[in-house]
Amino acid sequence: MSETAENEALSQPLTIGVEAYISQEYARAEGDRLWAKVWQQVGRVEELPDVGDYLTYEILDDSVIVVRTAPDTLRAYHNVCSHRGRRLLDTPPGKRDARGRGRQFVCGFHGWRYNLDGRCTHVPEREDWPRGLSAGNTGLTGVEVDTWGGWIWINMDPECEPLRDYLEPAATLLDPFQLENMRYRWRRWLVFDCNWKTALEAFMENLNDRVKPPA
Repeated sequence: MSETAENEALSQPLTIGVEAYISQEYARAEGDRLWAKVWQQVGRVEELPDVGDYLTYEILDDSVIVVRTAPDTLRAYHNVCSHRGRRLLDTPPGKRDARGRGRQFVCGFHGWRYNLDGRCTHVPEREDWPRGLSAGNTGLTGVEVDTWGGWIWINMDPECEPLRDYLEPAATLLDPFQLENMRYRWRRWLVFDCNWKTALEAFMENLNDRVKPPA
């Protein structure tokens, strides 16, 4: 295809059907094929400075725990007890996530305990489970976690591409700004009563109007 043909093809408008904004089936597909497979920002590295510091991140019905397990190590797990599937950490009323510091996570249902490395360290009445319990099926389910630019990122797809590859070419373009050395002065969380794409596109329109095709 010639450069002229490519430019002509890109100049054609694309109309997205209304179902992308109101369909429950479409939203479920986004959960399965988008949010479960992309890298997402969950916070800043400096928000978890000490071993045992943790925060939770929620997207749709999924909840993830991110915890500092060593001075130079972050780990992430699905916020779900491996026994009965109860959440280990509940979001306090009026808050957007759960935060704190500890040496273990304890399920409020039957008291199963997990250390910071996700290993199950205590099962009440363990002698009543003569078979079936092992390190492989009692520990927390891990989630991919990495950092770039001072942000913590998670991905729930165990076969996801590396974070750096996912962020390119933006990562290389932004590296000179040394974002990992910056700190935010204030933060404000807003909840928009609309489909997430409506909010995103509203902030993209001015940018799109200013982008000119190459000469």
